[in-house]
Amino acid sequence: MRQITIVVAAALLAAVVACAGAIAFMRLGPGESRDAGRVAETRTSAPSGQEREPGQEQAPEPRPTVTVTEPRTVVPDEPGRSAADADFLAMIAADGITAPDGWAIEAGRATCGQDYASAREYLTDGGLYDHHVQTFLDDWMITHGGC
Repeated sequence: MRQITIVVAAALLAAVVACAGAIAFMRLGPGESRDAGRVAETRTSAPSGQEREPGQEQAPEPRPTVTVTEPRTVVPDEPGRSAADADFLAMIAADGITAPDGWAIEAGRATCGQDYASAREYLTDGGLYDHHVQTFLDDWMITHGGC
């Protein structure tokens, strides 16, 4: 019985809130003097020293440009780096592993072919989280086709 009372009370409260929202919306409807067009018209101002004539449109302000930068960049002609290394760096970054590029490649080469315990020790001593070790090793194997 108590659950039914709570459900009925919640339904009534929701109806009252919805009704109050509808009343507020209708009160500020287009027939009133506070409609959006008039408010927007009073808020825009002409640049200093210029008068805006009725009906003259003001040029929109330029929107900011969003620039996306890649977290890692690989110089194509950097000695000792291959396309597989670039793919590896991209994969570990996508997996949420952050490490300096040089260290990551060095660690990949050093741990490739080692047993898991030795590779785990090397990688966690280098700062990798324990839960990233297997992902790091898998990404190396995928991008480099083995050791």
